[in-house]
Amino acid sequence: MATPLPVRRSLEVAARALLVGFGLVPFLPPLLARVGPLAGAARALDAWFAFQCERDPARMLGVGAVCARCLGIYAGLGLGALVARPRWRSPWLELWLGAGVLAMLADVGSEALGWRPAWAPLRVLTGLLLSYPAALLLIVALTERRSRPAP
Repeated sequence: MATPLPVRRSLEVAARALLVGFGLVPFLPPLLARVGPLAGAARALDAWFAFQCERDPARMLGVGAVCARCLGIYAGLGLGALVARPRWRSPWLELWLGAGVLAMLADVGSEALGWRPAWAPLRVLTGLLLSYPAALLLIVALTERRSRPAP
């Protein structure tokens, strides 16, 4: 039995709101630190980002609390959920996601092998190329009508 339309719509709205919020979180610590009562929340978020991201100064953009690649990943998830375009079916989005994985692997590998220096704009781009279609895939998975064969 297929999921009713109002439930699918509610799931889509909730998922999109969570992903958009998730995409904004790396920008919050510097902003919250300026607001006295929220400084503790800024420190907690900053501690989380310090734990999950290397934050190498050579790989930072100067905005946000994470490195350029992580910023691209967070922003891609948020933008993918906010824009939610193109409305492709899963196979095309999966190909796009695969291309994003390959682009990121090429970026990480060429940097790790010393073929080129770290370049923040490329790190942001590969993060976006990976996470934007991931957000779209999640939305499609929640909203696509799936019919199951009768038993």
